[in-house]
Amino acid sequence: MKLLVGFSLLMVISCSNPQQDEIKKLKATTIELHDEVMPRMGEVAELSSQLKAIREEMINDTSDSVSLVRLTISNQIDELDMAYEGMMGWMADYEPGFENENPTDSSIVYYSGQEKEIKEVKTNIEESIDEAENLLEELKR
Repeated sequence: MKLLVGFSLLMVISCSNPQQDEIKKLKATTIELHDEVMPRMGEVAELSSQLKAIREEMINDTSDSVSLVRLTISNQIDELDMAYEGMMGWMADYEPGFENENPTDSSIVYYSGQEKEIKEVKTNIEESIDEAENLLEELKR
C-alpha cells in the first residue's frame, strides 16, 4: 500500500502543470526577445552620438534647408532616445519572480503583458536603428 501511495504521489508531482508551463514559456520568450535586442543598445547610443555631432556642426547655419535637416536629425535623435529609454524602463519594471508572489492566473497575464511590451521595445529599437542608419547615409551624400 505504501508503494502505491508513493507512486501516486510521484505521479502527481511529476505531472506538469499546464499553467506553470505557460508561465515558463512566456518568461523564456520574453527573456529571449530581451537578449536579442539588448546587445544593440550600444548601436542606439552610438547612432545618437553621431547624429548629435552632425547636428552640432550645423548649428550656425540658419538657412531654411539646414534648419529642416537639423529638425529631421533632432527627431531621429528623439526616436533613438525613446527606444533606449523604452528598454531601460522595461528592465527596471520587469519582475522575474512575479509568479512566486502572485496567483498563477495573474502571473500568466503579467508575463503575457511583458512579452508584448518587450516585443514593442524590440521593434522600436530595431526601427530607430534602421532609420538612423538610413539618415546617416543620406547625410553623407
